Amino acid sequence: MSDAAGRRKIRELLEDLKDTTPEERREVVRAYHAGVIAEGRSRPVPRWLERTPVRRSLAVLVAAPVVAGAVAAFMTVSIPSSVIGLAGIAVYLASWLLLRRATRQLAEVPDSALDEREVVERAEATRTAYVLLIWLMFLLTVTAVADSRWIDLEWEPLLLGALMTATGLPMAVAAWRWRDLDDE
Repeated sequence: MSDAAGRRKIRELLEDLKDTTPEERREVVRAYHAGVIAEGRSRPVPRWLERTPVRRSLAVLVAAPVVAGAVAAFMTVSIPSSVIGLAGIAVYLASWLLLRRATRQLAEVPDSALDEREVVERAEATRTAYVLLIWLMFLLTVTAVADSRWIDLEWEPLLLGALMTATGLPMAVAAWRWRDLDDE
């Protein structure tokens, strides 16, 4: 659906909802939202994005912000830390968008839009992402202890990079573990 057609449809929907109760409006908006999700998930994934090595490479790139943050935090000369941080953010956003497409938005959609296999895969991915997040926080804690004793670093880029990486972990784990029905 084109943007103009989508805006027209929303306008028509809002016109129809003027004389309805709040409960009816909520139900219509929920149904519209479910339709948009179903439409987005039904689009075919590009063939090159379906390949396991590509998905796994994109999953690894989700760590780009924390790597860029670590480089910027430890670096003392030459390139400004903001340039390194922007590069990490750009790589993260590109991989995030491609991962959403490759996993058919598995990490974001409500349970009602998923089949049983996908619900289980998302739950496993979330559990694994939680463990990875705990390890990331452990490494940051060790770095904080070392910072006060042996090294000197900037904390802002490192913490912002860790935060961005943490937001993409569930989707990255889902992409890493993703199995198409053909693979089974």
